[in-house]
Amino acid sequence: MRALIFLLLGLIIISCRNSGEKEQQDQEPAMPAPKPVESTTEYTSEKWHFSAEIPLGFEVFEGELPGEAPVVNFYDSSIEKQPPFGIHNDASMAYITVLPKGFGVDGPGGPRESLEDWEGDLPLSFNVDRRNSYVYLMENGQPWAAGLSFHSPPPGWNEYGGIYIFYQVDDFRAECFSSNTGEEIPMDQCNPMEGDAMKFYGDVSAEKKAALNAILESFYFTDPNREREDTGDLIKVEMPQENATVSSPLEIKGEAKGYWFFEATAPVRLVTESGKVLAEKYIEAQGEWMTKDWVPFRGQLEFDTKEKRGYLIFSRANASGKPEHDRMLRIPVVFD
Repeated sequence: MRALIFLLLGLIIISCRNSGEKEQQDQEPAMPAPKPVESTTEYTSEKWHFSAEIPLGFEVFEGELPGEAPVVNFYDSSIEKQPPFGIHNDASMAYITVLPKGFGVDGPGGPRESLEDWEGDLPLSFNVDRRNSYVYLMENGQPWAAGLSFHSPPPGWNEYGGIYIFYQVDDFRAECFSSNTGEEIPMDQCNPMEGDAMKFYGDVSAEKKAALNAILESFYFTDPNREREDTGDLIKVEMPQENATVSSPLEIKGEAKGYWFFEATAPVRLVTESGKVLAEKYIEAQGEWMTKDWVPFRGQLEFDTKEKRGYLIFSRANASGKPEHDRMLRIPVVFD
């Protein structure tokens, strides 16, 4: 009888323990599925002397457009159409078109501003002809496309060569207004060459814009006659450090190889995270700059902004204007 009682007690204890463990398991939240790791693949064109990093979900096409115009496309792999992609396509497509020899057609229509006049900024590691490079704007002020031209063509390119960036626009809508009456007219009757005004509406995909801007930021040209030096071997910034909190006036200090400068100066600018240029000036070498050795530099920028974050961008003084000689260093900062 005593043995039976102990057996019953043991079963009750085991049952309670299992019940408690099950309740605890039910209360514990399920572990979230691991997020996919973003990755990039480096692409290099030996023929056209440039390289870029291609993010996950994008592909590269090398070929020709009509008229035997060489083209390289970096495009969203979810696009249903097949490359090559030129300058005029569906606004819902996200891609970059590289045209080393140009294409012989006008750029996109609609309102535009030169990079020189535009208050924003593109994340470029090379200089462009800002007067003849444009952003194409929607009515809300967002750029939906950009066209880049050069002061001096990259190696192997001609003077008509350029790069076009097309951000994906969701819910895109276009309107056209007659230059004669000011009234809206059908798009198939629109003739911007005769003064008809076009207006574009929609929302730029933040995800696709970030992907294309990442390609732009990684994009650089190479000189076939010399080995490319890492930017870190050319300039070192002591102040401010990355992600430092800064206020106006911003004191700048560091050192760079003598050939970073021209006439003892080199450009520096401060932009917001959204791309607005806050200040542009020069750092100044604090010694003899015509040397291959390290030379200390200083500078100061005054600015005013309500935004929280931005970038301090150092550019090599490139008197030749050749993009393969350009170098840029972007340092993220936090505004006080």
